[in-house]
This record gives sequence, structure tokens and C-alpha cells, in this order.
Amino acid sequence: MKKYSVRPAVLNDIEAVFDLIAKQRTIDFGSAMVSMEDLQKRWENFDLETDTLTAFAEGELAGYAELRDGDSPFIYLATRNNVDLGFQLLKYLEQKAAVRARGKVQLFTQISEKNQPLLQLFASNGYESNLSFLIMELVLSDPPENPQWAGGIRVRTFDRGLDEQVTYRTDEDASTDKGYHDPLSYEDWVKRMGMNRENFDPSIWFLACAGSDVVGVALNAYDREPGTVWVDHLSVRREWRKKGIGKALLLHSFGEFYRRGIKTVKLSVDSKSLTNAPRLYESVGMNVIQQYHIYKKELQM
Repeated sequence: MKKYSVRPAVLNDIEAVFDLIAKQRTIDFGSAMVSMEDLQKRWENFDLETDTLTAFAEGELAGYAELRDGDSPFIYLATRNNVDLGFQLLKYLEQKAAVRARGKVQLFTQISEKNQPLLQLFASNGYESNLSFLIMELVLSDPPENPQWAGGIRVRTFDRGLDEQVTYRTDEDASTDKGYHDPLSYEDWVKRMGMNRENFDPSIWFLACAGSDVVGVALNAYDREPGTVWVDHLSVRREWRKKGIGKALLLHSFGEFYRRGIKTVKLSVDSKSLTNAPRLYESVGMNVIQQYHIYKKELQM
């Protein structure tokens, strides 16, 4: 078995770590889905000494692991599908999480369907999954159809400095019907939506309004590296559903993407969505291209 030198990450490791993460995510999900800026900001909120591990073999980075804190700490592994190394890093992280919790703690991770070695590693170490997500895609080779808005509904672009709170409340209220949703504070929602990142683009956030009330939102994010836009959150308040607002928000978004020359659109959706969201996305031409699973395990000190 190859011997590894395992230690916490240091700032000088960031380029090698980013390269490892980007390569694994590209294999697993089709694109890196993370930028160097994202990793830098994440490390600014980490204690690298306690929250990260690197594994080197013959001077080359072979594995990286993170323990992201929270009520349910998140484990992230990048090991070039090296199961033996993955096992070593996983056990290190579990020990760290158990010591930090000083009692019972639930760990979770997300793993691409394509990464069978990692799926088997977590499953064989007591992790279970009852939640999966589909990644769906649409390539805009032609202009999309025009949206049809229900009577009295108009759409406008998010106005930064004015619309943060109403957009947050609309998105959170609509998300209560997601079986996996954990309520977010406004501050955590801002962080989750990347509103403080340099690449945040409020011009592709769209609000569906009935009078002065915001009844639905399409919160989109542009990933410049592969030239892909993600429908990050599509939310319609419960009392305004079944009026075609979600579909109209999608088509309005697609029209703006096409106008800008952005042809590839992706999103992630619960495979067992209580609102049957995958059917809506299929109705506008999106197709499933990948799947990933959420795995959880409870540790007891």
C-alpha cells in the first residue's frame, strides 16, 4: 500500500487543492462548479488546522478533505477515486467531528452517481441515503418560446438594495414544501446564494409580481468558466402555484440567457420533489444528465 504524508492544509496548498477538486468535480458533474475565488473564501472561514486534511505521496497531492461545520457537519473528499486513501481521510474526519461535537452528531456528504468508488466507500462505512438530486440541462440552440403570464402577473429584474428581504422571504416561504429544506436566516441565505461574491449578477434574478407582492422568483447564477448558467432557485409561493408562473419564469430566464449568448442551462432538483418539479423542467425541454446522492451517518461519542 502506498504511504501518504497526511497533514492539515496550508495556504500554499491552495492551487494544488483547487486543481484536485476541479478535476474530480469535472469527472463527477461535467464542470468544476467551483472557482479559485470560491475556495479562497471558504478557506477564509475555515481553521485550516482543524477543518482540513491533505495527503501527499512523493511530493504530489493525492487527496484532500474538508469538515465544514454546522448542525450537521459536511464531509468533502477528493482523492482521485483512491478508496484506500479515502478511507483513511474519512476516519480522520469522523474522529475530528466526534471530538468537536462531544456527543451525538450527524455527518453528511453528497456524491455523484458517477463516482461509484466513493459511493461504496461511504455506504460500507455506515452512511445511508434517502435523498437524491437530478442535474438537468438544456442547450438553447434556438430562441425559447415566449412566456405566458397569468392575468395580473408581471416580471421584473431584482433591484439590489431594495429587494433582498422580499426575495429572501419569498424563496424561504416557497421552500418549506421541500422535504429536505432547513430554514435559513437572512444572513445564511445571503451566503448560500453567493450574493457577496464578485461574480454575483443580480441582472439574472427575476421576480414575478402581483401588484406590489412578489409571488415567485427565478434566482440564476452564471458560471463563466464553462459558459453555463444555473437556475439556482426557482420558487413560487404555494397560493400562486398551478398558474404557470414557474414555467413563465423559466422561459423568461431562458430568453435573457439566449439574448446574452449563453446557450447551456443547468439546474439541480430533488428526484422525489413533492411538487413534481422535474416534470415542469421536462416541459421546457430540460433533460436529466447526471444524478447525485446525499449520504448521512450518526456518530455517538
